[in-house]
Amino acid sequence: MKVSVNWIKEYIPDFPVTNEKEAQDFSDTLALTSTEVEENGYQIAQSSGLIVGKITEIRPIENSTHLKITIVNTGKKDYQIVTGAPNAALNQLVVLALPGAVLAGSKKIEATTLDGQISQGMLVSLQEIAFDDSIAPKKHEAGIYVFPTDNDVQPGDDAVKALGIDDLMIDTELTANRGDMLSIRGNLYEFAAILNKKFVYPEKKLHEGKRPAAAQISASVDSKLANPYYLRVINDVTVKESPLWLQRRLWNSGIRPINNLVDVTNYIMLLFGQPMHAFDLDQLQHKQIKLALSKDESLTTLDGNKHDLKAGQDIVVYDGDQPQMLAGVMGGVQSEVTQSTKNLVLEAAVFDPVYIRKTAQRFNLHSQASQRFERGIDVANCQKALDYAAALVQQIAGGEVAAGVVTGCEEILPETKILISVSDINDYLGSQVSLKEVREIWDRLAFKYDLVGEQFTIYAPKRRPDITIKADLIEEFVRIYGYDRVPIHLPQAVNDRSGLTISQKLDRAIRQLLLGLGLNQAISYSLTDPDQAKTFTFQPENEVKLSNPMSQDSSVLRQSLLSTLIQTAAYNAARKAADIRLFETGAVFFDRGQAKMPKENHQIAALISGIESEGWQHHENKYDFYYMKGLLQSLLDSLDLKTTVTYKTADDRPEMHPGQTADVYLGQEYLGFVGQINPKVLRANKLAATFVFQIDLDLIHKLYKNTSDYSLLDKFPGIERDLSLLVDDKVESARIENLIKINAGPYLRRLQVVDVYEGLELGLNKKSIAYRLEFVNPQATLVDDEANQSVQNVIDQLARQLQARVR
Repeated sequence: MKVSVNWIKEYIPDFPVTNEKEAQDFSDTLALTSTEVEENGYQIAQSSGLIVGKITEIRPIENSTHLKITIVNTGKKDYQIVTGAPNAALNQLVVLALPGAVLAGSKKIEATTLDGQISQGMLVSLQEIAFDDSIAPKKHEAGIYVFPTDNDVQPGDDAVKALGIDDLMIDTELTANRGDMLSIRGNLYEFAAILNKKFVYPEKKLHEGKRPAAAQISASVDSKLANPYYLRVINDVTVKESPLWLQRRLWNSGIRPINNLVDVTNYIMLLFGQPMHAFDLDQLQHKQIKLALSKDESLTTLDGNKHDLKAGQDIVVYDGDQPQMLAGVMGGVQSEVTQSTKNLVLEAAVFDPVYIRKTAQRFNLHSQASQRFERGIDVANCQKALDYAAALVQQIAGGEVAAGVVTGCEEILPETKILISVSDINDYLGSQVSLKEVREIWDRLAFKYDLVGEQFTIYAPKRRPDITIKADLIEEFVRIYGYDRVPIHLPQAVNDRSGLTISQKLDRAIRQLLLGLGLNQAISYSLTDPDQAKTFTFQPENEVKLSNPMSQDSSVLRQSLLSTLIQTAAYNAARKAADIRLFETGAVFFDRGQAKMPKENHQIAALISGIESEGWQHHENKYDFYYMKGLLQSLLDSLDLKTTVTYKTADDRPEMHPGQTADVYLGQEYLGFVGQINPKVLRANKLAATFVFQIDLDLIHKLYKNTSDYSLLDKFPGIERDLSLLVDDKVESARIENLIKINAGPYLRRLQVVDVYEGLELGLNKKSIAYRLEFVNPQATLVDDEANQSVQNVIDQLARQLQARVR
């Protein structure tokens, strides 16, 4: 928020900021105690040589189509100024740039001759002295600036001071929990606490008439949508330009002055942090204000945009059954205040922040009002702000304030009580502050409290909805006390056990193994789009949807790691990465119904694409199915699992290649899959041939032995036997290996495939697979007969179950 130093000084006269250096010094103090300061200094770039002048004479220039001569008096001297401003008129107070003046953009004014007439300066617009179009009043946008009739300036005054743009501003960058500082009032509390000063609370006396407000309008409000909700009526107002003092406050705070009624609502929002809305009472047909959730309807807001509302999504202010405004966000054109408004309704309320935030986001209407409602409003100050606004309207727009406040809802809960002792503070901070120091800081913060012994009962003020627990109070204390005064020491803690758990050790070991296999760890987002979330899943389940997603591409939680890992690979491939080797370990999520938290499982996924290596020493070796299967097998072999790994052909996964995909099992339990991604998916992601595996990390944890078993080196020699088999080409090697292990007896130490061959000479649909079997007896020297018998048992079973023949 842009905080005016001059405005602060109205309530803290000795506020220690008079120049840009002091503004920077105070901003540094704020950064250490309250909030960051985005910038400080002058809101509007400073010009020089500007003076207030009064137009006392206007004469046309012969043969000129638009230029004219004006005589401008500056109190002691008259200047002849040639101008083309269409709005120049007699007796106006204007801004005169004298010769030597420097305007925005370092433009220097000099005396000149125009159409044969001497011009001793220039009448200027606000834009020419660095006003942005967004804050300059529209009334003067086609010509020079003219001071309003209700002003406190005289000819000859310094125009920079007259416009109030010599005011230093401190632009605070607020966090979501400090909505109180989105007001001058909130900053007064904050600055007074930091500087240990007192301030005068802004007040204005209200005079009510005899005509009751309740006879002119009614209000019906659901306390779940707004609490409190108040209306005031002011009759017989006159809409006109705001006085200069009010315009100064608004444009220095980054708000465009509009008219005296609308400007009052913006002024109150800046002063009290209470957004307000003004209705034209005569444009409300039913005079029955009702607050309810939206229906399927449309509403045109003050910015001229039409919005289609959906049932139950937004808080809407209705007059009878006619929508008037998006509550807390922006008013509607139906009851807009115009130049013809005579009877005014002022609304002050505190709307539900969740609805306001969603509405502002849904329609991209992030207004000054919604910004404050989202962060929390001081409910105890709502009616005070309304009364102040009504009194100010009466002061600058005339009229009569109707008697009484129309209350739609008022269920103000008592202040939150929080117990805290001096010991609590010292134990938490490691400090030795005294009872007196603690009391002084609560007083500086203007916190009400009761004190028994050293135990405080703090009544958290309604203006600070962020203070709810003891830790909040300790934070408040230490930031005013000073972080630099807190002793520096290591925390004292006693921990009988330390170190990683078995599960943590296993997770780290898995990551180290995958890194050792040449893969790079990726960490991708858990959020994805609904279509992508359903890919590469072990089995279809309902996805977890976000109730308030930032975008459709991030609206659900992933159900597989590969669904997001493939996006990471595509990102790398688009940037010419030839060799992509990634893995990720993480969580996937499944919906279990509204009454339950989502189910969370854990997976390991890996992806390789491109070429294994290139260069003058190597040929370009492309990755294939067996390379990826080898990586997975190396990982599983390195883990101490309770059961064996088996592979089965899989052709039921639409994202995977039907001829190069295998399901993986640990014993009888499904572990995951390995294989090549379907070419259709690869084309959609602009990837070359890509191979992946995805396995269940939770099952790995379940079947992890967690032992430190070891075996002695063999003392006795072993015997090797090669076995070459002729089988149908549909028979999987894994099935053969499983039968060999079952029937080879207790001395089989190692089994490996040494050759695979297919050729016409073997016969139609036949293949040859050769295996090497190594036998070792750890207790004695193994003899040939024992090894031969084991091999024969294997041959018999393979012939019986798979019709395999020995070559």
